[in-house]
Amino acid sequence: MLGARAKGLRYALVVGKVLWQILALLWKVVRLVLWRWLRARLAKLMVITAALVGVILLVVAVLGRL
Repeated sequence: MLGARAKGLRYALVVGKVLWQILALLWKVVRLVLWRWLRARLAKLMVITAALVGVILLVVAVLGRL
């Protein structure tokens, strides 16, 4: 009885380890795909944000001199 229970526990540990390995590989794939897809969009967003901040600072500087 105890031997069967130990085999079941080992089986559960192996299955759990395999599931974690699969999840880790899926996470790596998703991260790689998202990074390649988002990198260009993030770069555009950063440039637009920097331009907007520059325009706002320019407007504040001009209005401050009036």
